[in-house]
Amino acid sequence: MYIWVILATFMVALYSFNLTYRSDMRSVQVEPIARALVSKLIIKQQAAGRYMRGNTPPYATTTDSEGNTIAADTVTYAPGILTLDQLSPNEGNTYLPYGYKDDGTVTTEIYCLDRNNYSSAKNCSDDNAIRFLVAYMPIPQRWLNVKTGLPNNDLNAAMKELIGYDSSFGYPVCKKYIEDTATGQKKCDQLVIRSREGIYQSGFDDAENSEVTNEFMYEIPRYIAKNGGFAEKCNKDNTSNLCLMYIYEYKAKYYN
Repeated sequence: MYIWVILATFMVALYSFNLTYRSDMRSVQVEPIARALVSKLIIKQQAAGRYMRGNTPPYATTTDSEGNTIAADTVTYAPGILTLDQLSPNEGNTYLPYGYKDDGTVTTEIYCLDRNNYSSAKNCSDDNAIRFLVAYMPIPQRWLNVKTGLPNNDLNAAMKELIGYDSSFGYPVCKKYIEDTATGQKKCDQLVIRSREGIYQSGFDDAENSEVTNEFMYEIPRYIAKNGGFAEKCNKDNTSNLCLMYIYEYKAKYYN
C-alpha cells in the first residue's frame, strides 16, 4: 500500500509540470504588491494630513503658564519631517490607522513658505505662510523599467487604480536645467511632478485632430526642491533615486 501511495504522489508531481500557467497570475501575484506600495504612501500622507488638522484651530491645543490645556489660536506644528511618535503617539490622538506597520520607507514632511516668495521659508504660524505637506519614498528597482528608469506598467496601473489622475501625485522630473558656471555641470532649476499620464494634457482642435493643448503639471516649489529631506532623498542633483511623491497645499489659513 505504501508503494502505491509513493507512486501516486510521483505521478501527480509529473503531471503538475504539464499544467497550463495561469493567465491571471500577474493580477494575482504582482499587481496586489504594487497596489500595496502605493497604498503605503497614501495612508501615511493622509495620516500626516490628519496630524496637521489636529494641530490647527479649532482643534489645536496648547498649555498655559499654570499647566492647563487650552485652545490654541494658531497652528501648533512646525516644519520638518514627521516622526512616528508624532503620527502615532503612546498617548493622545493616533493619526495612523490601527494595524499599520511603518517600515520607514515613506517620509512625510511639512514645509511652510512665504506666500509671496516660494524660495524662502516662513514660520508655520505666520499669517503670510503657505503650508505644504509632502509624502515621498524611493521607488524600489523592481518597479522601474530597465530601459527608461521610469515606473513600469504594474506600478502605473496601481497609481491609476488608487489615485486616478492627480497632477500633484507622481514622481519628480526636471523640466529646466541650468549650467553651473564653476563646474560646467548641469543642475535642475525647475522640478515638476510627472503624473501617470506624463506632464502634458492632450486635446483636440476644431477639426477633431489630436494635439497637445497645454502643459499640465505641478511645479514643486523651489525651496522644497532644494532643501530638507525631500531634496536629500529625491532631487536628482543629490541622489540617483526616483521617488514616488504626493504634495498637498493647504491653501486656506486653517484646514477645514
